[in-house]
Amino acid sequence: MTQVPPPPAGGLSQRALLIVIALLTGLLTGLAAGVLAVLLHATVLGAATWAGGTFIAITMLLFKICELLR
Repeated sequence: MTQVPPPPAGGLSQRALLIVIALLTGLLTGLAAGVLAVLLHATVLGAATWAGGTFIAITMLLFKICELLR
């Protein structure tokens, strides 16, 4: 049987960078969803709900993808 190769030496800094990228991508998509909701005449609370939900969904999706790729 084959063995799983060990993780690369710079694992901690690479993981921190992936977390920052996931958070920034979630923030950007959340902002885009909020702006789109305002342009579609949603209330401020509705736009904040869409922005927050999109931020959480995209960030968690990227965390799951990073976890599956490890």
